Amino acid sequence: MGNNRHFSCVWLVLVLVVGVTVWQPVEVVGWTTIVRTVTSSSRTKNSGLPFRSSQDNIDSRRALAAGFVNRLSLNSHARSGVASSLYSTATSSLTPVLVKQRIEIDEEFPGLERVHADPDVFVLHGFLDDAACDSLVQSALESAGGLERSPVAYAGWTTDVKDLMELAAKGPVSWGAIVGAWWQTHDDTSATVVNLVTHALQNYAVLLGVAALAIGAFTKVRANQLQQGRTSTSTTLDQLAGTAQGTATGTATFVRRAAALFQSQESSSHKERAALFEAPTVIRYEPGQVLQPHYDANPSADQEDANRGGQTLATLIVYLNDVEQGGLTRFGKLFMNGGTQSLTIQPKKGDALLFFPADAQGTFDERTEHEGCPAVDEKWIARIWRHKDRVPPPFGLDDQNLSLV
Repeated sequence: MGNNRHFSCVWLVLVLVVGVTVWQPVEVVGWTTIVRTVTSSSRTKNSGLPFRSSQDNIDSRRALAAGFVNRLSLNSHARSGVASSLYSTATSSLTPVLVKQRIEIDEEFPGLERVHADPDVFVLHGFLDDAACDSLVQSALESAGGLERSPVAYAGWTTDVKDLMELAAKGPVSWGAIVGAWWQTHDDTSATVVNLVTHALQNYAVLLGVAALAIGAFTKVRANQLQQGRTSTSTTLDQLAGTAQGTATGTATFVRRAAALFQSQESSSHKERAALFEAPTVIRYEPGQVLQPHYDANPSADQEDANRGGQTLATLIVYLNDVEQGGLTRFGKLFMNGGTQSLTIQPKKGDALLFFPADAQGTFDERTEHEGCPAVDEKWIARIWRHKDRVPPPFGLDDQNLSLV
């Protein structure tokens, strides 16, 4: 009787200790992790390389957890609207997030117009001429690999896996191990505390392995689901030289104009600025093709994007043809004039769109979630991502091509 009473006391202490240490993190952190992971949008990547894990989410994850809940509502109720040729400056209706100053640009750049403040969104009228736009389209059509299905990278997967494993370890795995140990020993009158602890540790190891397999499967399914949200085709252009000596391609013009726009105190030359760019990507949307709401920055960029220049600090998109119907670029969390109409940009040949997915320090800005609305007419765009650090080949331009900037 005394031994059973002692055994029951030990069991009660184990349950209380685990309950006190586990329940609070599970309640406060775990469920926001589930909501954030399941409702997360995708970060797109247009390289032909294998999946990188990524996708949405926030540098200050706990502080911004509410933003992921808001996203589900905003995405399902996003309103469509056609932006006029003259945009009225708008501001975000969301609560400011923990982002600071964006990177510098040339505020006097010809054709620059701010269409949204906090966060800043700009339209650059006449950024490229018709010849440069046509050259970019032709280069994409003639590229060695051709236009292929645009891949989507599940950004932030490393953090998601870590958070979900932590949730599992502190919640169902721990409780399962303890309940299983109790079930294995409760009818054994000869069982000791050592037997109980041994069974609990063995159960914990098995259940943790099962949880890891389940989380791995979930990550794979999630990545596949994200890919279904992007149906465009694309190719990367990393050669700036023209076919004849002394000729300039649309790719070279695009990179040079971008380098002139992204002025900074740290980089004095166009070459140094262009070294922070991913090679231009040309994307084609045929009728009916879309790009669902997503982010261009990566909350886990320090780990997942270290080999491609770290965090994405700016996105520069140039529209390569006029699009009469469909194909709008919509920012679902930004609104015009404080109203209810989402900020939308009408594609116009030669115009460019500039926004900042993260601040100058690399802090993820979840307000810049955006989408490519379904195309009715064919739409062509070219994009440059400006990163925090040097982007080495094959993601960025090699030294030979940088010398041509």
